[in-house]
Amino acid sequence: MLYRRVLSAIVGIPVVIAAVYMGGIWYALLLLTVFNIGIYEYYRIFKSKELNLPVAFGFIGVTLFIALIFFQQTALIYPMVIFIFTLLYLHALLNMERFSISEAAMLLWGIVHLGGLGGFMLMLRLLPDGAFYTYLLFFSVWIHDSLAYFIGSKWGIRKFAPLISPNKSVEGSMAGIFGLTAILFSTSILASPILPLAPTQALILGLGIAVFAQLGDLLESALKRQLAVKDSGTLIPGHGGILDRSDSLLFTAPFVYYFFLLIDASRGILW
Repeated sequence: MLYRRVLSAIVGIPVVIAAVYMGGIWYALLLLTVFNIGIYEYYRIFKSKELNLPVAFGFIGVTLFIALIFFQQTALIYPMVIFIFTLLYLHALLNMERFSISEAAMLLWGIVHLGGLGGFMLMLRLLPDGAFYTYLLFFSVWIHDSLAYFIGSKWGIRKFAPLISPNKSVEGSMAGIFGLTAILFSTSILASPILPLAPTQALILGLGIAVFAQLGDLLESALKRQLAVKDSGTLIPGHGGILDRSDSLLFTAPFVYYFFLLIDASRGILW
């Protein structure tokens, strides 16, 4: 398992680093590909339980989210969500014998989860200094997840959320939270050119990323637990599918985006 995790990281991390560095259409296409694979995995999870989600509408919704953000037409996102909602509603009305309103709601949830939350990863890159912010997002989540996984696997004793994810431990959770926060806090003091934030800002950023990463992970675990599946897919050896690998990032990206919006708006204010 560890070997496959390391191998996946060796292959995947350079791709992400290169796409973030190039930005523009290349990073947008990476996200578009990843999130469309994610919506397909989401569809397959429900399909395995004989629930019929019209995945074509999922592809349309996720693609529109990314396209509108890339072309900086975010004012059209709300009308787009209503448009997708209307399409799903009409589809349910016209196909009542094989498609339910609840299935429409499940697919809309998946679209917003992947396209809506995931879209913040593109919005973050489009900010001034967006490459730095995006690298910080990815590396912080990877550090947090690695600390939680390795410490929890080695020394985890007390169950953190046994009804949602029996393998998660309090020790792993605390290692992720305090480990990441300590790294960002100390870096802001000892290597401020690398992380040009005030120590208090770094402390808030580290805590926020860790907490939201765990919330995203728990949400994905709860979905799989309720549907009785182990992994969302098999695309990434040692990790599972796209949903398994992106769960922490999806919840953390909005926090990091608004954090740096606030920082940029409050330049010159002492923390």
